[in-house]
Amino acid sequence: MTFFIKHCQSHGIGASNYILLILIPIHGLLGQQWMMLALSTSSIVYNRKLCDDRNFLTDTQRQLCLNYGDLIPKVAIGAEMAYDECRHQFRWERWNCIAHKKNDSGGNLQSRLPLLFGDSLVLDSREAAFVSAIFSAGVSHEITKACSSNQLTSCSCDKTSSTLEKDSSKWQSCNDNIVFGTSFAKQFIDSVELKWSLTKLFSNHDRSLMNLHNNEAGRISVKQTMWWKCTCHGTSGSCTTKICSKSVANFRHIGNLLKKEYEKAIKVQIKYVSTKQVLMPINEQIPLVTNTQLVFLKKSPLYCNSVAGRRCKIKSSDENGSCSNMCCGKGYHTQIKIIEKNCSCKFVWCCKVTCQKCSHKQKIHICK
Repeated sequence: MTFFIKHCQSHGIGASNYILLILIPIHGLLGQQWMMLALSTSSIVYNRKLCDDRNFLTDTQRQLCLNYGDLIPKVAIGAEMAYDECRHQFRWERWNCIAHKKNDSGGNLQSRLPLLFGDSLVLDSREAAFVSAIFSAGVSHEITKACSSNQLTSCSCDKTSSTLEKDSSKWQSCNDNIVFGTSFAKQFIDSVELKWSLTKLFSNHDRSLMNLHNNEAGRISVKQTMWWKCTCHGTSGSCTTKICSKSVANFRHIGNLLKKEYEKAIKVQIKYVSTKQVLMPINEQIPLVTNTQLVFLKKSPLYCNSVAGRRCKIKSSDENGSCSNMCCGKGYHTQIKIIEKNCSCKFVWCCKVTCQKCSHKQKIHICK
């Protein structure tokens, strides 16, 4: 304990504060508070005060906020895109990636530094692995796209020469800047795991290694799915020349890819190789983990405490979304809902479209 007290004193913290420090809730220091930006995109406008007031940012994140102010709203958009994609991918799962509703009534550390998913997300689980990857991918994707707009002062498109396979194609002088996008996302997000904190002083680093690995897997998914976006040029509508640029893929494609990695994620544990800590599969018959695979440390809970009121589907199999699986055996009830939509639409000269209203009954099944 002597080392701890001296270490605190070297940071200007008196030894008399030792007991107080230990009583700080660990939950409030987990470091993923930046993800709350996903719920703030409409109100994020950069100014210096933003960087100082956001007490859920790490020191590195604050410095990036000061140095690259025009990118912080893009970080928020990337986080929102990742959150929306997470909700889409888990819409028929028991844990459905819904944000925790912040309770503003309390003044404790946990209420001031809320986690996006509250206690509903087990931080060592397979679901947490997906969250790390999709948020890392979301920020990388949005920063990369934003730079290519050439409307920011912090970055621009990538004008590095690229090679195309076909002679009839011609490289365009503005690729999506994936190098800058992933580099910025790495600095911003990985700083959460690399920062010094009191909780890490007395804990192992398995969760940090897990998060760093999954963060990287998310960034790689953006890199690997880039494609050549081409437009044709030539006389009379011919395609004698293609002007092409390297572009990031639609984010839904990246979300689908990471969901597949989630479904085959590997349970790991920390082992020492020489003096280095590495994540190794618990099942020794599984080969070494690659940098595109998602990893987790603990088996996921059943998540049955949050299924009441969730929609489910009548299916004979036990697959995701089926009432037998979604409702955890608690049963379900059926509602009749009247769905109204436009039909028999006609164009009326000039210039409007008129439609009739058609309705039909739809059965909706809700978990008890």
